[in-house]
Amino acid sequence: MHKRDIESAELVKGGILLTAKDGRTALLKFRDSERLRSASSEQRAAFRLSFGGLRWDEIDEDLSYDSIFEPQAHPLRGSAKFKSLNMSEVARRLGIQQSLMAAYMNGSKKPSAEREKLIREEIRKIGRELLEI
Repeated sequence: MHKRDIESAELVKGGILLTAKDGRTALLKFRDSERLRSASSEQRAAFRLSFGGLRWDEIDEDLSYDSIFEPQAHPLRGSAKFKSLNMSEVARRLGIQQSLMAAYMNGSKKPSAEREKLIREEIRKIGRELLEI
């Protein structure tokens, strides 16, 4: 699911109600995300629709539309080991600033060949760890 599939996203008590253009609805409960649970009301309200999900820049949180509409198909959401798996976590594991990783992701900066190799290797490592779960 992508941004173009979302009709609306509105704050409701305890979460965000998403409505897809096909009529489906899903409720993201703030309590389901450690970062959102700990965030202030103002921080929770400061989300934006990104290509593949919701983004909170101030608290560095991303949640995919798919994980909100189909949580049973996304077991990482409740995984203790990977409760906040996203590119920010990849950046943290590599010791790269999250803002730099975001610049790599959105294409405003290009990593060196060596850094790109390290990023790819870390993502593969995460994949191997996931297979062990």
